[in-house]
Amino acid sequence: MTIPPSQSEADHPRHPVRVVAQRTSLSGHVLRAWERRYGVVAPVRTEGGQRLYSDNDIELLSLLQALTAAGGSIGQLARLPVAELRRLAQSQPVALPQVVPGDPATRWRARAMNAVQALDAGALRSELGRAALSLGLPTFLDQLVAPLLREVGAQWREGRLGIAHEHLATVVVREVLGWVRDSAETLATAPQLVVATPPNQMHEGGALLVAAAAAAEGWRVTCLGANLPGEDIASAAMRTGARALALSVIHPDDDPALGAHLVSIRRALPAIPLLVGGAAAPAYRAEIEAVGGRVFGDLAELRGTLGRLANET
Repeated sequence: MTIPPSQSEADHPRHPVRVVAQRTSLSGHVLRAWERRYGVVAPVRTEGGQRLYSDNDIELLSLLQALTAAGGSIGQLARLPVAELRRLAQSQPVALPQVVPGDPATRWRARAMNAVQALDAGALRSELGRAALSLGLPTFLDQLVAPLLREVGAQWREGRLGIAHEHLATVVVREVLGWVRDSAETLATAPQLVVATPPNQMHEGGALLVAAAAAAEGWRVTCLGANLPGEDIASAAMRTGARALALSVIHPDDDPALGAHLVSIRRALPAIPLLVGGAAAPAYRAEIEAVGGRVFGDLAELRGTLGRLANET
């Protein structure tokens, strides 16, 4: 429903999400999540459904962004009046380096890892959900979830964590990243991406990360999960009209059959861009490039590739 501005606000400038994101350093996803979960602002909507924000909204959101970046809880900060937020912002530095020991993502990751070690699914779900709202999606995915999954996998292979720990982390991450994908605003005309792991690749954490990152970039995503036959992956890509196919390969990194699976996918999909990432992807670079696939090193590189593909006609 379109909400008209009050008489006192009618002549004040209103700003679209794009401008608010630029001024506050908050992603559109975080803006929507903060509005829905905490009611921090109530933007008006145009007849076409576009959300518009006032200068007061932008000040409030900027304060909240600065304070959460400094380690504050959005759930607690959202209840405070603007005057108190201003006082808190003036009493501490508000600009933090992106990656330093003790930065916000590192602190969230430590708390999440403690929850995994304690087999506390509720605490892990809570920490990840709050971190997603506090950090913004790129930082959340790149600096929290991706290294968390790598660390869980490494400790499992070294025997420091049990299979129950690895399964719990995967289940909770799947839930949280599913919420991330569902929260993304995706146009019906957006390009389609199919995400899967090929046969003998049992770990789906990388695929879940790719699916969430692509959804946040505006792609429609079909995530098929782990250990899927090549012909089924190719069939799903054809049935959904996929613009690209992304595969995650994490472990093992010495499967002699993977090359044949990639060949079967390429035969069924001779023209579709094939993107392959994950910890084991470099070990299969020759097989991937032999079928015209591309190895991407991290989510930032994936975003760049998806952006270029979306702009191609």
